[in-house]
Amino acid sequence: MTDALRTGGIEPLRNAGGKLPYEVREMFSRVAQRYDFLNHLLSLGLDIGWRKAAARELLALRSGDVVADLCTGTGDLALAIVRAVPHARVLALDFTPEMVAYGPRKAARTTLSGVVFGIGDTLRLPLKNDACAAATVAFGIRNVGDTEAGISEMVRVVRPGGKVLVLEFTKPSGSVFGPMYMFYLKNVLPLVATCMAWVAGDAYRYLPKSIQAFAGPQEMSERLRAVGLQDIRALPLTFGTVHLYVGVK
Repeated sequence: MTDALRTGGIEPLRNAGGKLPYEVREMFSRVAQRYDFLNHLLSLGLDIGWRKAAARELLALRSGDVVADLCTGTGDLALAIVRAVPHARVLALDFTPEMVAYGPRKAARTTLSGVVFGIGDTLRLPLKNDACAAATVAFGIRNVGDTEAGISEMVRVVRPGGKVLVLEFTKPSGSVFGPMYMFYLKNVLPLVATCMAWVAGDAYRYLPKSIQAFAGPQEMSERLRAVGLQDIRALPLTFGTVHLYVGVK
């Protein structure tokens, strides 16, 4: 059954990589078991530092403040946030149950508390207006069918003065490093991923396609501004292969 049937015949939008929501859910359900291992391996462990950089943006949170971490996957950013800000509470949501299921197991292997995992769609968040001190998403907004609607939902649930953080891959500029990086993404990364876990091949062939099609730093900053965010910053990480976008409601 497709998402079109589930929504009464209205076909959802395809995301930057050309996939419908049910295709994204099925893809991530297949790779859930090996997702963390492959991410750390294929990024050479750099993904850990990227999430730490995002978490540091929330050091000013007060005790009891709630952060909504969306497209949480297995909860890496949610856990990075409570490591950086132990007194905060994080609601970690994802619409792929197989991914979310790994979050509590990971949290249980640590001394961390303050993260609650649940099922939730970034386009239809089960949260009230102005309910959170911040909303975050790491490498997930690119997978949402309607980027603007997803960001708007993040803005809706954040209280005035709160932050919206988006951590996302970008196609790096430059005539030398840019082509080298894209060659790695298109050719090396899918091959290694398939060798490590045959079910992962599709996900890691989809990755470079979605990165190429997704908004660059300037366009993404304009999208954040269009939904009412202020003080927008686009911070390049690792030679611009990743950007951390920060906006204030």
